[in-house]
Amino acid sequence: MRVLVAIVLLCASGVMASACDADKAGFAIDKPYYAGLAERARVAAGASIVRQMIRGRAYTMEFRGDRLNLHTDDRGRVQRASCG
Repeated sequence: MRVLVAIVLLCASGVMASACDADKAGFAIDKPYYAGLAERARVAAGASIVRQMIRGRAYTMEFRGDRLNLHTDDRGRVQRASCG
């Protein structure tokens, strides 16, 4: 029980919060998605990982504050960036 309380307190204090900032990956919007662009956007956003989210596909809904999501359209162009 003490461990659970400690984890909750750390999360609430922001100690475990991510540094992901999707606005810093804004340069990727309207560009074709490719691995190099995704990696540059990940680094710029301060995220630990990046994933492409293609419109119309199913994805897990777990929140990961350290993840950058690059949302792409049917043509593979980045439409928006988000963290989570």
